[in-house]
Amino acid sequence: MHEKYPKLFEPLKVNHVVLKNRIISAPLGSLTDKSLSGIAMIIRGTSGSVDDPRMRLSPGPYCFADLFTAAKVREQVSVIRQAGAKAEFELCHCGQFAMVDKDDYAIGPVSFIREDGTRVQAMDEEMMKDIAAKYAKSALDAKEYGFDSILLHFAHGWLPAQFLSPYFNHRSDEYGGSLENRMKFPTMIVDAVRKAVGPDYMLDMRISGDEHLPGGMPIEEVVTFLKSIEDRIDMVHISCGVEVNVETKTYMSSTQYLPHLINIELSKKVKEALHIPVAVVGGIMTPEEAESVLEGGYADVVVIGRQLIADPWWVKKAWECRSEDITPCIRCMNCYNPYQYHTLEDLKAHTGMNTVPSCSVNPRYLHEDRVPNTLSKAEVRKKVVIIGGGPAGMKAAITADQRGHEVHLYEKENVLGGQLVCAEYDETKRDLKRYKDYLITQIEKSDVHVHLGVNAVPEMFEKDRPDALILALGAEPAVMNIEGKEDEKVIDCISAFKNIDSIGKNVVILGGGSIGCELGVELSKRGHHVSIVARRTLLRSLNDIMRASLNLVMKECENLKTYHTHLHKGSQRQVWKSKTRKGIPLNCLRIRSSWRSA
Repeated sequence: MHEKYPKLFEPLKVNHVVLKNRIISAPLGSLTDKSLSGIAMIIRGTSGSVDDPRMRLSPGPYCFADLFTAAKVREQVSVIRQAGAKAEFELCHCGQFAMVDKDDYAIGPVSFIREDGTRVQAMDEEMMKDIAAKYAKSALDAKEYGFDSILLHFAHGWLPAQFLSPYFNHRSDEYGGSLENRMKFPTMIVDAVRKAVGPDYMLDMRISGDEHLPGGMPIEEVVTFLKSIEDRIDMVHISCGVEVNVETKTYMSSTQYLPHLINIELSKKVKEALHIPVAVVGGIMTPEEAESVLEGGYADVVVIGRQLIADPWWVKKAWECRSEDITPCIRCMNCYNPYQYHTLEDLKAHTGMNTVPSCSVNPRYLHEDRVPNTLSKAEVRKKVVIIGGGPAGMKAAITADQRGHEVHLYEKENVLGGQLVCAEYDETKRDLKRYKDYLITQIEKSDVHVHLGVNAVPEMFEKDRPDALILALGAEPAVMNIEGKEDEKVIDCISAFKNIDSIGKNVVILGGGSIGCELGVELSKRGHHVSIVARRTLLRSLNDIMRASLNLVMKECENLKTYHTHLHKGSQRQVWKSKTRKGIPLNCLRIRSSWRSA
């Protein structure tokens, strides 16, 4: 029994597969590091994996289409299993949302024309039998190529969910209407796959406990469906949301504006009704949270997603009781591609900025070939001076220390953290606070010489010059030339967070970027009456999913209003003056840095 996380590191037998602990990797991110971390199972993900030309969300052949592509998948199985993890194959068909050739059609429960002009063809019984057989054939292919388990992806609005959900399924025949009818085609798929792989092979499933759509499939119907197929599947994962709807996607891949552990109440309802193991995904960030999910009876297994992108060694550090050394995921969604492609033309149109995923806290992600896992010691030990104790300065200091250099870090404030100090006052920034605290902890564990309360100037280093100087000075708020800017009640965003308890009840925020809107939400929750004045579109700098998520939060704030100035070039001061003098109180904040990016 593990001394700190006894439930998390307890083995579990599912059919004939023995999971060495209760931790599964969600189907995203690279495989190499997390396969060595001690994790129990890794799901090999895809945007479509049924042997059908109308199954994918993005370009690419069926993964077992030929010996060359199949060999790549076999290598992935080998990588996953190199340290004892089990390999699970995600079996997915995108149905009506699939990308198809220009003159082809997609398939789904009902016929209609998509917004991109693609025709969706309602499936008849022969088509259903054909697709169920293709599911079975693909499952057998995966089994024969070495996968330990199949994950039937019935969640997130894909083809089986399109039949199960009354939101998508408007059929009037025996495959629509009642739950019993809507279950028929998904059950046909389950039966075909189970028959193909045999009774002794692990068959898993992922399903949305809440689609977060009006008229979507409720949890009670999810439970009824799962009970009807419980004798043919071995485990079920509870997720939520729909992938192609940006608002519900904010729940599926929960952003910093939503709580952690977002699906545990749903998984508990399923667990109470079924006799097979239940796994849960969604905002499980720390080993402590994971242990609490298992200890509280919410699930039998936890599925970790983007946190394993931020730190693939999450499992190893948890096993070694080093939770404080886990690099926190800040849920910024930079690892998520912001676009959905239905045609090759769509893909080509969006190739460029913001189409390549990245991780804000793990530079090795997707760059394993050139960013080492462990830093080597420098051949020559140098004296390195770093000016600025924010996240960039702290990370530079930690990295230089790991390379064996003598490192001095200077910060003019009396605490480390830089502008991340705002995370101390805003609940939506709890993940940023975890990252700030993590960096400070790593500094404390290092040999870095920290000099707080020191305003570093060039004269300090004239006598004992460093070999390297790193300036991590942070950003300065932009200053607008408006009347009354010298007033003590007009302050910038960082000062606003630091003095949040002394701010008046009526607040104006100039700038509709992320920081202005986040501050507006926090002040609104504290009972202030907030007006956000934006020059352009609100939240313009955020990616689609972050923008949608913050917009949902802002809509819930009854005492938060937004305005657009519609400024014209050369008339900024006049237009702003006329807006402020009519009904907007002068007891206000000015978020100067936010104005520039609004």
